Amino acid sequence: MEHIAITINDKGVALLELNRPQVLNSLNQALLREMIKALQELGANPEVKALIVTGRGKGFCAGADLTAVTEPPGAGIDMGKQVSESMAATFNPMMELLYTFPRPVVSAINGIAAGGGAGIALCADIVLAAKSSALKVVQVPQLGIAADLGANWLLSRIIGRSRALGACLTGTTIAPEQLMAWGLAWECVDNQLLLGRAQEIATQLARVPAATVIATRSLVDRAPASSFEASIEEERQHQEQLCNAPFFIDSVAGFLQR
Repeated sequence: MEHIAITINDKGVALLELNRPQVLNSLNQALLREMIKALQELGANPEVKALIVTGRGKGFCAGADLTAVTEPPGAGIDMGKQVSESMAATFNPMMELLYTFPRPVVSAINGIAAGGGAGIALCADIVLAAKSSALKVVQVPQLGIAADLGANWLLSRIIGRSRALGACLTGTTIAPEQLMAWGLAWECVDNQLLLGRAQEIATQLARVPAATVIATRSLVDRAPASSFEASIEEERQHQEQLCNAPFFIDSVAGFLQR
């Protein structure tokens, strides 16, 4: 693949790197199609136990590549329809595959994550931020359009309505310290340690059954819209399945032997 790079280590950790460093890994149609194909193939590969997403070069992802627009707005061009069709064909399917990826996902924000790049970064199960990183939701103030690629859903659940609206409406650059303070990132690490720490966490998560990761993701994401009673009932249903799995049975047996 030309616009992304993929490696899988002997622990089953797949590293997916956005690979357009000359334009801060901005998203064009070719990259998005490669992302869709890669996520489908990695998700179906039983050897893959966890996924790391990051960007090559100085940036994580600067969002949509506006230079890919072949015709200037106006002059009879229905830009709204073009953008809508593009979102339906590539942007949204890519995000759905990332959000529903059937293994744990770690994002390693190595620089600016702007616009749609912010959605990609925050969509992971574990978010790591380098000290050189920053997150910026630029669509509203710079383009006069709504934030997208899941940023509204993700931000409102992570940091609440007031901060989510503030981040979207003002386009303020959120520094790594603020990412930590607001709970948008799990850890902030030195730049040179970012990928090593991502590999360490992904390796730890790779040991957990994928079904447990998916159940946990579902429980956490559904909880804000559920009643307490509905949430603990959903927990019960998951436990009924997970407690019959070999991992749980072997773990309990090992504990009792010790």
